[in-house]
Amino acid sequence: MTDKADKLTRLLAQTPKEMAPERDLWQEIDQRLDAPVSTTNHYWRPMAIASTLLLALLVGKLSLWPASVDTENDALLQTLATIQAQHQASVDTLSLTKHVDWRTSPYSQPVEQGIEQLRTAAKEIYEALKLNPTDKQLWQLWLWTQQREIELIKQGQKLPVDRDTTGEMI
Repeated sequence: MTDKADKLTRLLAQTPKEMAPERDLWQEIDQRLDAPVSTTNHYWRPMAIASTLLLALLVGKLSLWPASVDTENDALLQTLATIQAQHQASVDTLSLTKHVDWRTSPYSQPVEQGIEQLRTAAKEIYEALKLNPTDKQLWQLWLWTQQREIELIKQGQKLPVDRDTTGEMI
């Protein structure tokens, strides 16, 4: 045992105290700091990645949970249903009060995909919450997906729209 300890002590003594890069990296870092920021809007990529990770997490968690519903959690289940109904009412209200028809925007497809992914994730989380309504992390995740869906709908309403002016009268 002492041979191993001695060997470890020698190896630690031989390791360098500091490490330096093989070449000077500051010039590349400085160039990247001065590089112009891209003007294209890529907000849908992080959303798609987050949605995919969320779905993968849910599939993994759902496969580990038992399928029995606890009858002691009726109050939580009622609250869950109430929040679901309120969220759906908010989404319906936003759909009725459109500022513009954002579906005519060239950027509408990523927004619609993100909304659809959030809705799918929210449905899966909702089903998981009905099975285990005391899971605080699931509650937070479900409320986050609902909030993000509303934010994405609002962002979609602010998208630039291609207006077809053929046939319009002045």
